[in-house]
Amino acid sequence: MKTYTVHQDYFAEKNSIIDVLHLSDFVDVQKYRIANACINIGGWQSWNPCTEVMPGKVQPRLTCHVIKQWNSYLLFPQSEYKPSKNIVLGQFISYLRWNNFYLVLASAGNVNGTLPPVQYIFNRAENTISIEICDKGNEWKTGDITGRIEIFTASSFFECKEKLSSIFGNEHFKSVSFLGKRPAGWESWYNHYADINEKLINEDLRKLSSTDNIISLGDYTSKIFQIDDGWEKALGDWVTRKDRFPENFKSITVDIETAGYIPGLWIAPFIIDSRSETASQHPEWLLHDEKGKLVPAGYNPLWGKDGTFYCLDLSRDEVIAHLDSIMDRIINVWGFRYIKLDFLYAGMLWGNYSQKTASYKIFARALKTITSRTSTKDGSPVAYLGCGCPLELSFKNLPLSRIGCDTYEKWKNPVMRLIKWNGRNEAYLNLKDTLGHAFWDNTVFMNDPDVLFIREENCELDEKQKKLIAGVNILFGSQFMYSDDPGNAGDKERKLTHDILEFTKKYQDEEFGITQIAEDFYEIYSKSGKYKGSIDLGKKPELIISEVK
Repeated sequence: MKTYTVHQDYFAEKNSIIDVLHLSDFVDVQKYRIANACINIGGWQSWNPCTEVMPGKVQPRLTCHVIKQWNSYLLFPQSEYKPSKNIVLGQFISYLRWNNFYLVLASAGNVNGTLPPVQYIFNRAENTISIEICDKGNEWKTGDITGRIEIFTASSFFECKEKLSSIFGNEHFKSVSFLGKRPAGWESWYNHYADINEKLINEDLRKLSSTDNIISLGDYTSKIFQIDDGWEKALGDWVTRKDRFPENFKSITVDIETAGYIPGLWIAPFIIDSRSETASQHPEWLLHDEKGKLVPAGYNPLWGKDGTFYCLDLSRDEVIAHLDSIMDRIINVWGFRYIKLDFLYAGMLWGNYSQKTASYKIFARALKTITSRTSTKDGSPVAYLGCGCPLELSFKNLPLSRIGCDTYEKWKNPVMRLIKWNGRNEAYLNLKDTLGHAFWDNTVFMNDPDVLFIREENCELDEKQKKLIAGVNILFGSQFMYSDDPGNAGDKERKLTHDILEFTKKYQDEEFGITQIAEDFYEIYSKSGKYKGSIDLGKKPELIISEVK
């Protein structure tokens, strides 16, 4: 393993490329060339496509020409590079693989301190790897360390995981250790989406506790009951809608705890609707660009004027104090102990900050503040789930994190495919991301793959697809979430629940590795050597595992 420390020296001060690595410094270029490698692209935030880009193939597109507000989701901040036939872009942790031989690059600057997030520019034609950092607004001096990349080779998937573990350690997992090895739970989003209220949530809690379902019947180290989007007065006004939750949340969280679950709540603290009361009272809190225009954070037809929502200026001390007070209310007044922090990438978007510095420093301070409460005022432990978060800057504070795009109750999303959007919500793409990040699980993050589906109602997934989603979540994820109405289960749902629980029990003590063979086909194998199998995401999606004779 080689530690590659990059200093500010001969590159132009305003050039984000800080060094260029030649493959000959690490491997025999007569045998191994970038053009012949499968390249795992990592991703800079949770929703980025993560897969192996096969030789000669172009990586998934990172832009959307129809809804341009989405481009900030997937593009590495402040970079002008785009994928092409000869250029492949990866971030944070990426690797080149030739059969069973891996060359891994892991940006380790944020293990012991805060450095800019890193992007790798793999040049197939020139056989080089350029290192780019997101450092706009920072002042460097000659000799400053601007990046620290751990570069190593490995001869197997499991050796990759072991070496990553030695780099990142396990200190950051302590904050979620009370959840245990396999937390599980229910969340409201994929059953109700934003259409929730107090009566509905209480009914779901009652049914989850009183019926036989995948959560009540399973053997999990902890159980979560999470209320998702739809509770808030407005994006940025993080108080309850009185027409939906007239009593706030005080009694609900007590009921959730009494039922044996950890109360959970969704919030997107770094984004704001320009029509909210907070925006009206504090217009200066919204981030503007150098021309005085608001910085768009994204698009959602349910949020914002014309669907556009915006960023908060996290460089302002009063904004950080405001967010800190919101987290205090959520945890110490309302009683939630599992907080889903969503759309965090917005904290990395560039603007005319009140305090002039780099966005990664602004983001790091804000994230540290909102995750600072590790227990309630009464001493009960608190956990955070990251979603839409900059992965390299978040693993220390958010070791439990979503590692893919949103899933969906359909295998493919035809509308989002029509506009060629690769951050789309989709069961197929969600599985691609989960599999692409499999070697991160329990090395860098406790991977949260999103929910599985069992229901027949309002779900177009067939039985094999549902088993495939559940199987991938069990084998390559650390959290197991469910979102169906537990009171609507019929014979098919009960049979599928039984099958998934039996699958979990059979393989719970096995660790599985994965090798991508083609765009939609993977080989899987247990570390013990007892099992092998395959995952097919193609025309007939299926997970197959057999015992090695």
